[in-house]
Amino acid sequence: MSKSLTMLLLSALAVTAFSGCPPGGPPPFDASGDYSGTWSGQTEGAEKTEEVVACPLTMSLVQAAEAAYPKNRGVTGVVEIDFSCLVLPEWIEEPPPALVNVTGILLDDGTLGLLTGGCGTGLCVALGLKGTGEDVDLDGFMDTYSGEWSYVIMLAGVQPFGVKGVFSVEVDLFE
Repeated sequence: MSKSLTMLLLSALAVTAFSGCPPGGPPPFDASGDYSGTWSGQTEGAEKTEEVVACPLTMSLVQAAEAAYPKNRGVTGVVEIDFSCLVLPEWIEEPPPALVNVTGILLDDGTLGLLTGGCGTGLCVALGLKGTGEDVDLDGFMDTYSGEWSYVIMLAGVQPFGVKGVFSVEVDLFE
């Protein structure tokens, strides 16, 4: 895959995930924390389309919410995507859970978009999550985050494939 095609794909993901610019001021809440939940969706580009229901999804997010604008809107972290519930083509072995570094922006309305992507020799991957976070208990920290996501894998010489759908996670509470 050419470098320009990769940049075009990542630019398209960025435009999809971040419709609008974050205004100044404090963020609506701090998204820092560990979250667990599920993703559901549909595989695409394989020999057949397959529905996927309730695969495990975890993420660990960090935000410098006390920093000055615009740094207080940046969110980074790691998303772990479990593929154990996928039905893959016979020629593909079941992949281990993917640990993916993400970067994003939190908007005033609680919309959080997280993106990543990259290419190596013969392989490109792109992950995009866009959803709404909520501070349910009004403690200043995000409690839930849900929305739409897509994960695309592009191998040299093979039709791109991946999954897209919805996700929902909530903060892990330690007792």
